[in-house]
Amino acid sequence: MTKLILTDVDGVMLDWETAFHNWMEAKGFVRGNTATYDMHVVYNKEKAHIKALIREFNESAWICCLEPLRDAVEGVKMLAAEGYRFGAITSLSNDPFAAKLREQNLKNVFGDVFDFVLCIDTGADKNEALLPYKDSGMWWIEDKPENAQLGADFGLKTLLVRHPHNANFHYDGVKVVDNWAQIYTTIVS
Repeated sequence: MTKLILTDVDGVMLDWETAFHNWMEAKGFVRGNTATYDMHVVYNKEKAHIKALIREFNESAWICCLEPLRDAVEGVKMLAAEGYRFGAITSLSNDPFAAKLREQNLKNVFGDVFDFVLCIDTGADKNEALLPYKDSGMWWIEDKPENAQLGADFGLKTLLVRHPHNANFHYDGVKVVDNWAQIYTTIVS
């Protein structure tokens, strides 16, 4: 029997933030306020402008080459050795070629551990994507507090990967973890 773990990608498995900052720097944008995750504040741009830049980045060739986040490779490898597979649900883009690049990047970094990679629109909430798994008791790994809360409300065993932008988040049914070693221990215990 396959044991499936549902997971977000950016900020959970891959280091989207560093790649985005490198891309912005290559385009001549300068970071300002580094104490926040809100990119429109970081780059002092209107929300609509930064959203368009994020979409452009997410649909660029850069998306095929993101580095793994922290100890994600080791943690995924250990869970795969325990018989787990992964279902990625990522707010990347609706562009089918961006989705292919995302799948390629995940396979190159983690190997053949994914049953599916579902790419939804840039910045989209995950209500519809998680709905089929409601009350399944499956694992759900996320870094966005709203999506972690949604998973808990849907009856998923939810883990939130801690970052500076979500460090103060607390919600019943959501366990905060710092790395994949903690994710592994939580899931296999």
